Amino acid sequence: MRISSLFLILFSFSTFGAPNPSLAIGSWVCDSFTIGEEVEGIFDVSHTVEYRKDGTSTDTHIYRLRGMEEDVWLKVAHSGPWKINENVITEEATKTVILDASIPELKNSPEMFNAVSYEGEVFISEIVELSESKFITKYKELEEVGTCVKV
Repeated sequence: MRISSLFLILFSFSTFGAPNPSLAIGSWVCDSFTIGEEVEGIFDVSHTVEYRKDGTSTDTHIYRLRGMEEDVWLKVAHSGPWKINENVITEEATKTVILDASIPELKNSPEMFNAVSYEGEVFISEIVELSESKFITKYKELEEVGTCVKV
């Protein structure tokens, strides 16, 4: 009896271990995060992502500068191809666009663009969970876990 139970468990892992990539398609709201240092400024970043059937995605980040009397923010879109292979999602940022900013000059600033652009970078994450409503990944480079919920 134990051997058949063990076989059933092993079989279910090998058969159903890889997530269904079509579950990722759609719009997701993801964990916010913080970047920066006290000297340059600390930004609280909200994050949404849309995965499309054609294999492209757009991550939209809203950076808000912490500790300012006025609300200083920047809305940025990072787009590029994505794919799921086994339990790994790979995303490449091929285009960055500053969509909007609380200070209009920031939208057209080359310095700001260079600070927020991820163009040419590839992000590889392990898929911890992928369902119709939840997407949990572990970013390999930083070993950070992030959760997204479908909207």
